Amino acid sequence: MKAGSPAQRSHLIAASIASVIALIALLAGVFYCNRIEKRYVHALAPDLSEVKLHGVVLQKKAFAQPDLLVLYGSSELAKEMPNNASQFFQDYPTGFRVFPVGQPGTTSLAVLQKVAAVGKDIAGKKVAFSMSPGWFFTAVFDPKWYEGNFSHLQAYELAFSSDLSHGLKHDIARRMLDYPKTLENEWLLEFALQRLAGNSPADRFLYDAIWPLGELQNAVGRAQDHFEATLHILDEDAKLNRPSRRGLRALNWNTLVKRAAQFAVNNASLQAKRNEVTRRRQRYASAHLTTAVQTQNFVKAVKSAKEWTDLELLLRTFGELGARPLLLSMPVEDIRLEVYGVSPAARTAYLRRLDETAARYDVQLLDFREHEKDPAFLVDFLDHLSPQGWLYYNKALDDFYHERED
Repeated sequence: MKAGSPAQRSHLIAASIASVIALIALLAGVFYCNRIEKRYVHALAPDLSEVKLHGVVLQKKAFAQPDLLVLYGSSELAKEMPNNASQFFQDYPTGFRVFPVGQPGTTSLAVLQKVAAVGKDIAGKKVAFSMSPGWFFTAVFDPKWYEGNFSHLQAYELAFSSDLSHGLKHDIARRMLDYPKTLENEWLLEFALQRLAGNSPADRFLYDAIWPLGELQNAVGRAQDHFEATLHILDEDAKLNRPSRRGLRALNWNTLVKRAAQFAVNNASLQAKRNEVTRRRQRYASAHLTTAVQTQNFVKAVKSAKEWTDLELLLRTFGELGARPLLLSMPVEDIRLEVYGVSPAARTAYLRRLDETAARYDVQLLDFREHEKDPAFLVDFLDHLSPQGWLYYNKALDDFYHERED
Protein backbone atom coordinates (compact mmCIF):
# COMPACT_ATOMS: atom_id res chain seq x y z
CA MET A 1 0.00 0.00 0.00
CA LYS A 2 1.41 3.38 -0.99
CA ALA A 3 2.17 6.04 1.59
CA GLY A 4 -0.59 8.55 1.93
CA SER A 5 -3.29 6.12 0.77
CA PRO A 6 -6.90 6.66 1.95
CA ALA A 7 -6.56 3.83 4.51
CA GLN A 8 -3.50 5.44 6.09
CA ARG A 9 -5.14 8.84 6.11
CA SER A 10 -8.19 7.41 7.87
CA HIS A 11 -5.92 5.99 10.58
CA LEU A 12 -4.27 9.38 11.02
CA ILE A 13 -7.64 11.10 11.22
CA ALA A 14 -8.84 8.58 13.82
CA ALA A 15 -5.68 9.06 15.88
CA SER A 16 -6.05 12.84 15.69
CA ILE A 17 -9.67 12.65 16.81
CA ALA A 18 -8.70 10.37 19.70
CA SER A 19 -5.94 12.78 20.72
CA VAL A 20 -8.33 15.73 20.68
CA ILE A 21 -10.88 13.81 22.74
CA ALA A 22 -8.19 12.83 25.24
CA LEU A 23 -7.01 16.44 25.48
CA ILE A 24 -10.57 17.70 26.01
CA ALA A 25 -11.09 15.06 28.70
CA LEU A 26 -7.85 16.08 30.39
CA LEU A 27 -8.76 19.78 30.34
CA ALA A 28 -12.23 18.98 31.65
CA GLY A 29 -10.66 16.96 34.45
CA VAL A 30 -8.31 19.78 35.40
CA PHE A 31 -11.24 22.24 35.32
CA TYR A 32 -13.19 19.96 37.67
CA CYS A 33 -10.16 19.64 39.96
CA ASN A 34 -9.78 23.41 40.07
CA ARG A 35 -13.36 23.81 41.27
CA ILE A 36 -12.93 21.18 43.97
CA GLU A 37 -9.62 22.65 45.16
CA LYS A 38 -11.01 26.16 45.37
CA ARG A 39 -14.05 24.92 47.29
CA TYR A 40 -12.04 23.00 49.88
CA VAL A 41 -8.82 24.98 50.25
CA HIS A 42 -10.03 26.70 53.44
CA ALA A 43 -10.93 23.36 55.01
CA LEU A 44 -7.45 22.09 54.12
CA ALA A 45 -5.73 24.78 56.20
CA PRO A 46 -4.78 22.43 59.09
CA ASP A 47 -3.96 19.56 56.73
CA LEU A 48 -0.29 18.57 56.56
CA SER A 49 -0.57 15.77 54.03
CA GLU A 50 2.09 15.04 51.43
CA VAL A 51 -0.07 16.38 48.61
CA LYS A 52 -0.18 19.75 50.35
CA LEU A 53 3.46 19.85 51.46
CA HIS A 54 5.08 18.38 48.34
CA GLY A 55 2.56 19.62 45.80
CA VAL A 56 2.02 23.07 44.37
CA VAL A 57 -1.63 23.56 43.49
CA LEU A 58 -3.00 23.76 47.04
CA GLN A 59 -0.39 26.33 48.02
CA LYS A 60 -1.26 28.37 44.94
CA LYS A 61 -4.94 28.18 45.82
CA ALA A 62 -4.18 29.35 49.36
CA PHE A 63 -2.32 32.42 48.15
CA ALA A 64 -5.33 33.28 45.98
CA GLN A 65 -7.62 33.50 49.02
CA PRO A 66 -7.66 36.91 50.75
CA ASP A 67 -8.64 35.35 54.10
CA LEU A 68 -5.79 32.82 54.25
CA LEU A 69 -2.26 33.60 55.44
CA VAL A 70 0.34 31.04 54.39
CA LEU A 71 2.84 30.21 57.13
CA TYR A 72 5.92 28.20 56.14
CA GLY A 73 7.86 26.52 58.92
CA SER A 74 9.23 23.30 60.31
CA SER A 75 8.39 20.84 63.09
CA GLU A 76 6.73 23.52 65.23
CA LEU A 77 3.86 23.47 62.72
CA ALA A 78 3.40 19.71 63.00
CA LYS A 79 3.80 19.34 66.79
CA GLU A 80 0.51 19.12 68.67
CA MET A 81 0.39 22.10 70.99
CA PRO A 82 -2.42 24.24 72.43
CA ASN A 83 -2.72 27.65 70.79
CA ASN A 84 -0.85 26.65 67.63
CA ALA A 85 -1.70 28.99 64.76
CA SER A 86 -3.80 26.45 62.87
CA GLN A 87 -5.99 25.86 65.92
CA PHE A 88 -6.07 29.43 67.20
CA PHE A 89 -7.26 30.98 63.92
CA GLN A 90 -9.52 28.12 62.81
CA ASP A 91 -12.74 30.13 63.25
CA TYR A 92 -11.34 33.31 61.64
CA PRO A 93 -11.50 35.36 64.88
CA THR A 94 -10.10 38.48 63.22
CA GLY A 95 -11.11 37.72 59.65
CA PHE A 96 -8.48 35.24 58.44
CA ARG A 97 -7.10 31.77 58.98
CA VAL A 98 -3.50 30.58 58.97
CA PHE A 99 -2.53 28.04 56.28
CA PRO A 100 0.55 26.20 57.64
CA VAL A 101 2.98 24.45 55.29
CA GLY A 102 5.83 22.52 56.86
CA GLN A 103 7.03 19.42 58.69
CA PRO A 104 10.16 18.48 60.66
CA GLY A 105 13.35 19.59 58.91
CA THR A 106 11.76 22.02 56.45
CA THR A 107 14.70 24.41 56.26
CA SER A 108 15.15 27.47 54.05
CA LEU A 109 16.25 25.55 50.94
CA ALA A 110 13.13 23.37 51.04
CA VAL A 111 10.86 26.38 51.61
CA LEU A 112 12.61 28.18 48.75
CA GLN A 113 11.61 25.41 46.35
CA LYS A 114 7.98 25.56 47.49
CA VAL A 115 7.90 29.33 46.99
CA ALA A 116 9.60 29.12 43.59
CA ALA A 117 7.09 26.48 42.48
CA VAL A 118 4.20 28.79 43.42
CA GLY A 119 5.84 31.41 41.21
CA LYS A 120 4.12 34.69 40.38
CA ASP A 121 0.97 33.58 42.24
CA ILE A 122 2.75 34.86 45.35
CA ALA A 123 3.29 38.36 43.90
CA GLY A 124 1.98 41.05 46.23
CA LYS A 125 0.85 38.45 48.80
CA LYS A 126 1.77 38.36 52.47
CA VAL A 127 3.64 35.23 53.57
CA ALA A 128 5.19 34.30 56.92
CA PHE A 129 8.24 32.11 57.50
CA SER A 130 9.03 30.63 60.92
CA MET A 131 12.76 29.97 61.37
CA SER A 132 14.40 27.67 63.88
CA PRO A 133 17.63 29.10 65.36
CA GLY A 134 18.98 25.57 65.63
CA TRP A 135 19.37 25.49 61.84
CA PHE A 136 22.10 28.09 62.17
CA PHE A 137 23.95 26.45 65.08
CA THR A 138 25.72 23.88 62.93
CA ALA A 139 27.89 24.35 59.86
CA VAL A 140 25.97 21.77 57.80
CA PHE A 141 22.48 20.65 58.74
CA ASP A 142 21.86 16.89 58.57
CA PRO A 143 21.10 16.10 54.87
CA LYS A 144 18.38 13.60 55.80
CA TRP A 145 16.03 16.46 56.69
CA TYR A 146 16.38 18.09 53.28
CA GLU A 147 16.02 14.71 51.56
CA GLY A 148 12.84 13.96 53.53
CA ASN A 149 11.33 17.28 52.49
CA PHE A 150 12.40 17.14 48.85
CA SER A 151 9.71 17.35 46.17
CA HIS A 152 10.58 16.49 42.59
CA LEU A 153 7.54 18.42 41.38
CA GLN A 154 8.65 21.59 43.14
CA ALA A 155 12.26 21.11 42.06
CA TYR A 156 11.27 20.80 38.39
CA GLU A 157 9.12 23.92 38.66
CA LEU A 158 12.14 25.81 40.04
CA ALA A 159 14.64 24.43 37.53
CA PHE A 160 12.48 25.47 34.57
CA SER A 161 10.92 28.57 36.09
CA SER A 162 10.50 31.59 33.85
CA ASP A 163 9.70 33.78 36.87
CA LEU A 164 13.20 33.67 38.36
CA SER A 165 16.38 35.17 36.92
CA HIS A 166 19.03 32.88 35.49
CA GLY A 167 21.51 34.21 38.04
CA LEU A 168 19.32 33.24 40.98
CA LYS A 169 18.62 29.79 39.54
CA HIS A 170 22.38 29.37 39.03
CA ASP A 171 23.04 29.99 42.75
CA ILE A 172 20.15 27.78 43.88
CA ALA A 173 21.21 24.93 41.57
CA ARG A 174 24.68 24.89 43.10
CA ARG A 175 23.15 24.29 46.54
CA MET A 176 20.69 21.66 45.29
CA LEU A 177 23.53 19.69 43.72
CA ASP A 178 25.04 19.32 47.20
CA TYR A 179 22.33 16.70 47.77
CA PRO A 180 22.85 14.15 44.95
CA LYS A 181 20.66 11.54 46.63
CA THR A 182 17.55 13.61 45.82
CA LEU A 183 18.40 13.55 42.11
CA GLU A 184 18.77 9.81 41.67
CA ASN A 185 16.77 8.47 38.69
CA GLU A 186 15.88 12.03 37.65
CA TRP A 187 18.29 12.60 34.78
CA LEU A 188 16.43 15.59 33.32
CA LEU A 189 16.35 17.46 36.64
CA GLU A 190 19.96 16.63 37.41
CA PHE A 191 21.08 17.65 33.92
CA ALA A 192 19.18 20.96 34.16
CA LEU A 193 20.67 21.79 37.56
CA GLN A 194 24.16 20.92 36.37
CA ARG A 195 23.75 23.22 33.37
CA LEU A 196 22.40 26.02 35.57
CA ALA A 197 25.26 25.57 38.02
CA GLY A 198 27.86 25.47 35.24
CA ASN A 199 26.65 28.66 33.59
CA SER A 200 29.13 28.52 30.68
CA PRO A 201 27.96 29.35 27.12
CA ALA A 202 27.77 25.62 26.40
CA ASP A 203 25.76 25.05 29.60
CA ARG A 204 23.33 27.80 28.65
CA PHE A 205 22.91 26.36 25.15
CA LEU A 206 22.21 22.87 26.49
CA TYR A 207 19.83 24.23 29.13
CA ASP A 208 17.88 26.10 26.46
CA ALA A 209 17.88 22.95 24.33
CA ILE A 210 16.18 20.85 27.03
CA TRP A 211 13.75 23.63 28.03
CA PRO A 212 10.87 22.10 26.00
CA LEU A 213 11.36 18.80 27.83
CA GLY A 214 11.26 20.65 31.14
CA GLU A 215 8.06 22.43 30.15
CA LEU A 216 6.49 19.11 29.15
CA GLN A 217 7.58 17.54 32.44
CA ASN A 218 6.04 20.43 34.37
CA ALA A 219 2.78 20.23 32.40
CA VAL A 220 2.46 16.55 33.24
CA GLY A 221 3.44 17.20 36.86
CA ARG A 222 0.85 19.98 37.25
CA ALA A 223 -1.94 17.79 35.88
CA GLN A 224 -0.92 14.95 38.19
CA ASP A 225 -0.78 17.39 41.11
CA HIS A 226 -4.35 18.51 40.39
CA PHE A 227 -5.67 14.95 40.28
CA GLU A 228 -3.79 13.90 43.43
CA ALA A 229 -5.08 16.94 45.32
CA THR A 230 -8.64 16.23 44.25
CA LEU A 231 -8.39 12.55 45.16
CA HIS A 232 -7.07 13.56 48.58
CA ILE A 233 -10.00 15.95 49.04
CA LEU A 234 -12.55 13.34 47.99
CA ASP A 235 -10.93 10.83 50.32
CA GLU A 236 -11.23 13.29 53.21
CA ASP A 237 -14.66 14.52 52.11
CA ALA A 238 -16.57 13.63 55.28
CA LYS A 239 -14.06 15.42 57.47
CA LEU A 240 -13.71 18.45 55.20
CA ASN A 241 -17.47 18.90 54.79
CA ARG A 242 -17.95 19.77 58.44
CA PRO A 243 -19.39 23.28 58.60
CA SER A 244 -16.72 25.84 59.47
CA ARG A 245 -17.41 28.36 62.20
CA ARG A 246 -16.61 31.98 61.64
CA GLY A 247 -17.00 34.83 64.06
CA LEU A 248 -15.17 38.10 64.41
CA ARG A 249 -14.28 38.97 67.98
CA ALA A 250 -11.95 41.26 69.88
CA LEU A 251 -8.88 39.52 71.28
CA ASN A 252 -7.33 40.64 74.55
CA TRP A 253 -3.78 39.49 73.95
CA ASN A 254 -2.52 40.31 77.47
CA THR A 255 -5.21 38.14 79.04
CA LEU A 256 -4.57 35.32 76.56
CA VAL A 257 -0.84 35.29 77.30
CA LYS A 258 -1.44 35.19 81.05
CA ARG A 259 -3.77 32.23 80.63
CA ALA A 260 -1.27 30.42 78.45
CA ALA A 261 1.37 30.71 81.16
CA GLN A 262 -0.84 28.54 83.36
CA PHE A 263 -0.73 25.51 81.06
CA ALA A 264 0.70 22.50 82.87
CA VAL A 265 2.77 21.58 79.83
CA ASN A 266 4.92 24.64 80.50
CA ASN A 267 5.80 23.51 84.01
CA ALA A 268 6.57 19.97 82.92
CA SER A 269 8.66 21.07 79.97
CA LEU A 270 10.52 23.62 82.10
CA GLN A 271 11.59 20.89 84.51
CA ALA A 272 12.65 18.70 81.60
CA LYS A 273 14.70 21.58 80.20
CA ARG A 274 16.40 22.13 83.55
CA ASN A 275 17.23 18.43 83.76
CA GLU A 276 18.78 18.63 80.31
CA VAL A 277 20.89 21.59 81.41
CA THR A 278 22.24 19.52 84.31
CA ARG A 279 23.07 16.59 82.04
CA ARG A 280 24.85 18.80 79.52
CA ARG A 281 26.84 20.57 82.22
CA GLN A 282 28.06 17.23 83.53
CA ARG A 283 29.01 16.18 80.02
CA TYR A 284 31.01 19.36 79.42
CA ALA A 285 32.72 19.02 82.78
CA SER A 286 33.79 15.43 82.04
CA ALA A 287 35.16 16.58 78.68
CA HIS A 288 37.00 19.49 80.32
CA LEU A 289 35.38 21.98 77.96
CA THR A 290 35.31 25.53 79.28
CA THR A 291 32.67 28.14 78.52
CA ALA A 292 35.23 30.09 76.51
CA VAL A 293 36.02 27.09 74.31
CA GLN A 294 32.34 26.24 73.83
CA THR A 295 31.53 29.85 72.95
CA GLN A 296 34.34 29.99 70.41
CA ASN A 297 33.19 26.76 68.75
CA PHE A 298 29.57 27.88 68.77
CA VAL A 299 30.28 31.27 67.19
CA LYS A 300 32.43 29.59 64.55
CA ALA A 301 29.60 27.18 63.69
CA VAL A 302 27.07 30.01 63.44
CA LYS A 303 29.38 31.99 61.18
CA SER A 304 29.94 29.12 58.75
CA ALA A 305 26.40 27.68 58.73
CA LYS A 306 25.16 26.88 55.22
CA GLU A 307 21.69 27.89 56.36
CA TRP A 308 22.67 31.56 55.96
CA THR A 309 23.30 30.95 52.26
CA ASP A 310 19.94 29.22 51.90
CA LEU A 311 18.11 31.96 53.80
CA GLU A 312 19.57 34.60 51.49
CA LEU A 313 18.54 32.55 48.45
CA LEU A 314 15.02 32.35 49.87
CA LEU A 315 14.89 36.11 50.46
CA ARG A 316 16.12 36.73 46.91
CA THR A 317 13.35 34.42 45.67
CA PHE A 318 10.75 36.34 47.66
CA GLY A 319 12.12 39.54 46.16
CA GLU A 320 12.10 38.42 42.53
CA LEU A 321 8.57 37.05 42.85
CA GLY A 322 7.28 40.20 44.54
CA ALA A 323 6.16 38.56 47.81
CA ARG A 324 5.68 40.43 51.09
CA PRO A 325 7.38 38.22 53.70
CA LEU A 326 7.56 38.27 57.48
CA LEU A 327 10.43 36.40 59.17
CA LEU A 328 9.74 34.94 62.60
CA SER A 329 12.71 33.68 64.60
CA MET A 330 12.28 31.96 67.93
CA PRO A 331 14.31 33.45 70.78
CA VAL A 332 17.60 31.91 71.86
CA GLU A 333 16.75 31.55 75.55
CA ASP A 334 19.26 31.91 78.37
CA ILE A 335 18.54 28.34 79.43
CA ARG A 336 19.46 27.15 75.95
CA LEU A 337 22.81 28.91 76.18
CA GLU A 338 23.40 26.94 79.37
CA VAL A 339 22.73 23.73 77.48
CA TYR A 340 25.33 24.66 74.88
CA GLY A 341 27.68 25.82 77.62
CA VAL A 342 28.26 29.17 75.93
CA SER A 343 28.13 32.82 76.92
CA PRO A 344 25.50 35.39 75.81
CA ALA A 345 28.04 36.64 73.26
CA ALA A 346 27.30 33.53 71.19
CA ARG A 347 23.65 34.52 70.92
CA THR A 348 24.68 38.00 69.85
CA ALA A 349 26.52 36.54 66.86
CA TYR A 350 23.32 34.89 65.61
CA LEU A 351 21.09 37.93 66.20
CA ARG A 352 23.53 40.37 64.58
CA ARG A 353 23.81 38.23 61.45
CA LEU A 354 20.02 37.83 61.34
CA ASP A 355 19.45 41.58 61.65
CA GLU A 356 21.98 42.30 58.92
CA THR A 357 20.42 39.76 56.56
CA ALA A 358 16.86 41.03 57.05
CA ALA A 359 17.99 44.65 56.61
CA ARG A 360 19.93 43.84 53.44
CA TYR A 361 16.81 42.45 51.79
CA ASP A 362 14.42 44.93 53.40
CA VAL A 363 12.37 42.17 55.04
CA GLN A 364 10.31 42.50 58.19
CA LEU A 365 11.78 40.50 61.08
CA LEU A 366 10.58 39.56 64.56
CA ASP A 367 13.10 37.66 66.69
CA PHE A 368 11.37 37.87 70.11
CA ARG A 369 14.68 38.68 71.76
CA GLU A 370 12.78 40.24 74.66
CA HIS A 371 11.93 36.68 75.70
CA GLU A 372 15.52 35.47 76.02
CA LYS A 373 15.11 35.13 79.79
CA ASP A 374 11.75 33.36 79.49
CA PRO A 375 12.36 29.58 79.62
CA ALA A 376 8.66 28.95 79.00
CA PHE A 377 8.59 30.37 75.45
CA LEU A 378 9.73 27.01 74.04
CA VAL A 379 8.93 23.55 75.36
CA ASP A 380 12.33 22.02 74.59
CA PHE A 381 15.65 22.66 72.86
CA LEU A 382 14.30 21.59 69.47
CA ASP A 383 12.64 24.92 68.61
CA HIS A 384 9.12 23.89 69.53
CA LEU A 385 6.86 26.69 70.72
CA SER A 386 4.97 26.39 73.98
CA PRO A 387 1.29 27.44 74.28
CA GLN A 388 2.58 30.78 75.53
CA GLY A 389 5.13 31.07 72.73
CA TRP A 390 2.45 30.33 70.16
CA LEU A 391 0.33 33.19 71.44
CA TYR A 392 3.17 35.63 70.83
CA TYR A 393 3.53 34.18 67.33
CA ASN A 394 -0.21 34.44 66.77
CA LYS A 395 -0.27 38.08 67.78
CA ALA A 396 2.61 38.75 65.37
CA LEU A 397 0.72 36.98 62.56
CA ASP A 398 -2.47 38.89 63.38
CA ASP A 399 -0.63 42.23 63.34
CA PHE A 400 1.11 41.29 60.09
CA TYR A 401 -2.12 40.29 58.35
CA HIS A 402 -3.92 43.48 59.42
CA GLU A 403 -0.81 45.63 58.85
CA ARG A 404 -0.70 46.92 62.40
CA GLU A 405 2.43 48.44 63.87
CA ASP A 406 3.38 48.15 67.52
